[in-house]
Amino acid sequence: MNKVTGSTLVRFLPAALLALVVALPLLVMFGSNGATMEEGSLLIGGELVLKGQIPNADFEHLYGPGDLWTLAGAFAVFGVSITVERLVGLLYRILLLWGLYRIGKSVSPAVAFGSALLGWILIIPFGLIAYSWIAAISFAVAALSIAISETVTKRQWFISGILAGMALLYRADLILVIVVGLGWLAWQSNKEHRVAAIKGLALGVSPYLVHVVIARPWTVIEGMFIDPVIRLRSGRTLPVPPNWDDSSDFFARLDDLVTSTDPGFGFGHAAQLSLLFWTLLIAAAISLVLAWRSKRTALIAFSLFAVASIPQLLQRPSPNHIRFVGVIIFTSLLVSIANHLKDRVSGTVVSIALFVLLVVVAPYHIGRVSADVYGQVFSSEEQLTLEHEGRSIPVEDNQYRQEVENLFKELDSVAQSGESVFIGPTDLTRTNYSETWLYHLLPEYVPGSYHLEMNPGLANREGGRLAEDVENTDWVILTSRFDGWNEPNSSVNAGSFEAGKVVNNHFCLVYESTNYSLFQFCSN
Repeated sequence: MNKVTGSTLVRFLPAALLALVVALPLLVMFGSNGATMEEGSLLIGGELVLKGQIPNADFEHLYGPGDLWTLAGAFAVFGVSITVERLVGLLYRILLLWGLYRIGKSVSPAVAFGSALLGWILIIPFGLIAYSWIAAISFAVAALSIAISETVTKRQWFISGILAGMALLYRADLILVIVVGLGWLAWQSNKEHRVAAIKGLALGVSPYLVHVVIARPWTVIEGMFIDPVIRLRSGRTLPVPPNWDDSSDFFARLDDLVTSTDPGFGFGHAAQLSLLFWTLLIAAAISLVLAWRSKRTALIAFSLFAVASIPQLLQRPSPNHIRFVGVIIFTSLLVSIANHLKDRVSGTVVSIALFVLLVVVAPYHIGRVSADVYGQVFSSEEQLTLEHEGRSIPVEDNQYRQEVENLFKELDSVAQSGESVFIGPTDLTRTNYSETWLYHLLPEYVPGSYHLEMNPGLANREGGRLAEDVENTDWVILTSRFDGWNEPNSSVNAGSFEAGKVVNNHFCLVYESTNYSLFQFCSN
């Protein structure tokens, strides 16, 4: 009896320890800063879908509709709030860790724990935002983890196909990862399994048919492919490889470390980012070589899966995109090395060694950022919340909170419920970023433009609809907070002047603060 109890304890101890590590910082992550364009877009986009609006047709959305459909469903059941949105994001992450754990377990329980723990550490800096990329790779990794079982059945392949199809509902550009990784694994299986996987994939992706019908084919093509792949790309790309002296990413620059030329832990933010970029590419190559030499189809499939994610890295090698891809590539490297050395070194040692290596290469990106989250667990610092009309989001700066509260008071004193509000930058020729989270805090008003987000090459493009949208808007809120945007891409170039002319010719300034200007439509 004692032997059974001891064996059971050993078997469940890694999973229990992992659950503790994940649970410990959750309160901090639920209270982390919500003032980002990406999270704001999810909040207002999910709410608009709940109200019957259609992504791509009624408002801009650059990815598959899966993320907004999921959020709309969650909002319908639990109410519209940032807490509900982050609960959805937490479920995505749990699914991802479950998949990584299962894949690692194909080598050993220690590697299973190490894979999931490393994955968690790499995505902690994202907080719990329900990113479409996190959702997509979560379903894709889960699909792969089911299909790699040595005793995989036709039914499991069908489920794996469904999960892979669902991944594409969130990010259609994950098709390369699905085809290369899961497709290769299916090709190594028998015909019956391949047919089951294809049927499952078709079922999982079938909701796209509904979206295409209700949003109209050309609208979907333009919104999901032409806009993000062609029009937007030149305004969001960053140098490849990253520059050693300049991180290029606008927000990364705001958080730069001292630019020391000392080696090791003295490297600055940009240098660490560059090292991490090259480490990722080397890790992908080593993972694939070791997996191929092992002749284990499961490991080869996971390594191919990881390699196929590299285009996401090359689009924009910013800190966020490096973590987006790193969560797959570094865990793949861990699994491959651990399997290669399993007769000589334990999986625990390999896991620790890899983590230490990553901290040495990029102590800020892998070490400090993650450690700060856990450090806040024991902090007594007061959490700041921006509240309005029963809605709230956490913010980091009290001065910012007070300024926005004053702006909202002024708007409420002169505007009527149901009127439309547009939120954008002061310079509407350079639409690089937007405070979409403010839409979430203004439930009594209607978003005044198809462009909820401000993206270069989209909202400010010549011949676009922004000027017409603004002209039909009751209120315009413009901010100068991102006037300093400067990246080595086309985002620094001026686009159409038409929207700015509409504001100058047809709107009257009714309120102004340090960073905000409120305008009312006052002329036909």
